[in-house]
Amino acid sequence: MRRFEIKSAFGKLAAAVLGAGLLAAEMPAKAAPDTPTWKLIEFPGIDPSRFVRSADGRIDVLSDNSSAMLYRELQPAEKARRFISWRWRVDTAPPATDLTRRGGDRPLAIHVCFAAKPADRGLFGWMERALISDRAAMMRAARCLTYVWGGRADRGAAFPNPYLTDRGYVFVLRGAQTPTGEWFMEKIDCARDYRKAFSEPPAAPPAFIAISGDSDGTESRAAGSVAGIVFSDS
Repeated sequence: MRRFEIKSAFGKLAAAVLGAGLLAAEMPAKAAPDTPTWKLIEFPGIDPSRFVRSADGRIDVLSDNSSAMLYRELQPAEKARRFISWRWRVDTAPPATDLTRRGGDRPLAIHVCFAAKPADRGLFGWMERALISDRAAMMRAARCLTYVWGGRADRGAAFPNPYLTDRGYVFVLRGAQTPTGEWFMEKIDCARDYRKAFSEPPAAPPAFIAISGDSDGTESRAAGSVAGIVFSDS
């Protein structure tokens, strides 16, 4: 068996907490003091992907038979807005995989995680108490929307996260056939997508946003960038 078969960015995080603990390290800060702090989550037994921030706020995601997640808590003004837009590009992509099943790779993903209802806090509350660092507070989120670039599915496909079937949903914004080396603009409606995924409106605003890169399942390389994340009312 390979060193870790659990492989979706958010599902892998949950499994790591339940199985072997969590390794979390704050990303080196080069931004201004009022800039939100991004934090890095590494998964036990898997080499971490690298995240490199540039002066203009772009984040380069570099995976080499590796996986990791970079996340931050949303600011109050961001939580109040339902639309999120960003630019991203992929320069090197892993082989296309079936993201409806466990074990899939994709060069880039954006995750939007929502706070739990009080009734949903049982399991996640236990997981929170088990964490070795409060920097892993993202696990308090009950449900997660994942927007991916990559995989075998066509753009527009949507399906339950195979690791969080009742708490996670995947939306394919760019399929594996998307040209590499070009920037593409995205804009998503969190409230609409949440309702599509869970058949009800959000009980609480989103709490965290995360970026991930994943190539360890195919033991390949991937490289891409994310820039210009903006929250808006319309």
